[in-house]
Amino acid sequence: MMIAEHTKVDFQNTNIAFAYKSDKELRKSWWLFKSMQYPCLVKAGPKLVNTALKLRLPIEFILKDFFFKQFCGGTSLKDIHSTIELLGKYGVSTLLDYAVEGEKTEQGFDKCKEQLLKTIEYAANNALVCASALKITGIGSFEVLENYQKGAMSEKDHIAFAKILQRLDEICKKAFELKQTVYIDAEESWIQDTIDELAEQMMEKYNQEYPCVYTTIQCYRHDRLGYLQEIIQKSRKKGYILGIKLVRGAYLEKENERAKAKNYPTPMNPTKEVTDKMFNLCAQIALAHLGQVWLCAGTHNEASCQLIIQEMTDLNIPPNDERVYFAQLFGMSDHISFNLAKAGYKVCKYLPYGPVEAVLPYLFRRAEENSSVKGQSGREFLLVDKEFKRRKSNPLAWW
Repeated sequence: MMIAEHTKVDFQNTNIAFAYKSDKELRKSWWLFKSMQYPCLVKAGPKLVNTALKLRLPIEFILKDFFFKQFCGGTSLKDIHSTIELLGKYGVSTLLDYAVEGEKTEQGFDKCKEQLLKTIEYAANNALVCASALKITGIGSFEVLENYQKGAMSEKDHIAFAKILQRLDEICKKAFELKQTVYIDAEESWIQDTIDELAEQMMEKYNQEYPCVYTTIQCYRHDRLGYLQEIIQKSRKKGYILGIKLVRGAYLEKENERAKAKNYPTPMNPTKEVTDKMFNLCAQIALAHLGQVWLCAGTHNEASCQLIIQEMTDLNIPPNDERVYFAQLFGMSDHISFNLAKAGYKVCKYLPYGPVEAVLPYLFRRAEENSSVKGQSGREFLLVDKEFKRRKSNPLAWW
């Protein structure tokens, strides 16, 4: 088959997109995305949930059966196995994420590190898992990372930072020894320079043979195009393969609010259109340097996916080239993930897992993202609704 035949993927095919969901499962998604179209409800949700948990009200079942199941694979590695198998049945691999972040104690950081090591070991024994993800704030103090970036480290901070580096190195070393891949997620801009530095150290150390470690570039920041060009040159000079995960970003409102409160220029692009252009340009640059760069395009944007498909066609890069992955969050943009996989492209779902209460920060961000990104929850809802019509089924059948 000629590569050119793959230059268009029909992202409106809901039959392919939701083939893995039963009517009952799809109905839960219908109600969830319907509720997310009300920003006031989404905004009040985190406070209500946290208050209910503090009062020990019996809401965990509701959280787990609806919200949690939509965006998370389960509470443990054992719990998520069936989800990984189900995704794999449709040609979609899994990017595992132990979604605990913002720990506060050294004991908590060590516990998270140990779980990440188990995640990598699990991935090594499951061909359907393409990589594991981590947040540096899961294995180290946010305050210490921020102080390092500001150049305001105390003696205690230096000791804590050395432990962060030690934990990260242990994780990446384990991945290297087991021929696995680790994605280091991006976080807030006021700790991101520190994270970039740590990620670059790990890539230089472990990416000599293959991209064991990926760093993440958030394209809603106006300086990221320059940073991408800089690290491409740096990786070539130092002789390591550059693993890049491109995303638009998940902290837009938080970034703008902090910049305004502290009276400094926002690091964000002025408009979504500028961010879209930057994401697409970064993807094109990465593909132009393929081999030196391995790319994971983390996007829920159909136009960006079509652009990457076209670019791959123009550069004679086959759909199943392992150096190019598309990635979407579990529970979102199934119309992109499953249609790309059906067309032969490498696709993974970012699959978080962990105790319900521990992954609430992640879940709240997903709710906020669906509410704040123009048309996101509406798009998800309309696609699910379209599939119900195709199945000639009624989403209100519960009632």
